Amino acid sequence: MSTTLTIAEGFAEPLRAAGFDTFGKIMALPAPRGDVTRAVPGRFTTRVEAAGRVLYLKRHHGLMTARQARNEWQRLHELRDVGIACPTPVAFGEQRGLFGAGASFVITEEIPNATQADWWLRDRPARRRELLAPIADIARRFHERGYCHKDFYLCHFFVRETAGGTGALKIFLLDLQRCTRPCCGAWRWIVKDLAQLHYSMTAQADFTADDWREFTRLYGASEAPLWRTVEAKSARIARHVPKHG
Repeated sequence: MSTTLTIAEGFAEPLRAAGFDTFGKIMALPAPRGDVTRAVPGRFTTRVEAAGRVLYLKRHHGLMTARQARNEWQRLHELRDVGIACPTPVAFGEQRGLFGAGASFVITEEIPNATQADWWLRDRPARRRELLAPIADIARRFHERGYCHKDFYLCHFFVRETAGGTGALKIFLLDLQRCTRPCCGAWRWIVKDLAQLHYSMTAQADFTADDWREFTRLYGASEAPLWRTVEAKSARIARHVPKHG
C-alpha cells in the first residue's frame, strides 16, 4: 500500500495548523451534517476551514471513484494554465494498493463571492443573457483544447460579479473529476457536454430558444447538424430525468 500527499505552495502551514497534514488525518476528518455540500455513492464533499481560509474537501472511496481525485487535481492545473478559471487547487492525496487507488481526496479553495450560476439566476432572471458570452467563451476554449467535462450542467459554472454587483461577470468551471481529453470519439462527448448545458439552461433555468441561438453564435460552431444532434440529445436527457410531484 502506497500513499501520496501533495500540498500546493502556500498551503502547507494553514493545513498543518488545522491538523490536515497527513493523508490519514484528512480522510478521517469528521463531517458535520451541515458542512457536507454534496454526497453521492463513493464521494462526498465537505466545507472545512484552515487558518481562516475556506476550503472544500472532496473525498473518494472505492476503485471506481478514487482515481477521480488525481484526475481533478491534474485538470485544475492544466485548465488554469491555459486561462480557464477554476478553483485554486490546494492539496491532493491518494492511497494505492495492488489494484489501483482505493481512497483519495482533493482540496480546493473557496471562490470568494461566487455563486452557482443557476442559483445566481433565481434572483436575477432578467440578467440571464449576461451569462451567454462568458459561458460560451469557456465552453469553446475548453472544447477546442480537447477537453470534455461529462457533467457540463449550468450548476457547475460559478458566477462572480465585479464592481459591487453591477460590473462584468467572471465565470469559473468546477467539478472536474470526470473531465477527460479523449484521443478519439471526442465529438460524441462534446455533443453530450453541449446537450447537458442546453438542457440545464432551457429546461431548468428559463433560457429561451432565442437565448440558445445566441449561445450557439457566441460558441462559434455554425454547423446545423451539430446543434440538431445537441438538441436531440438534450431531449433524451429530459425524458430520463425523474419526475416528482
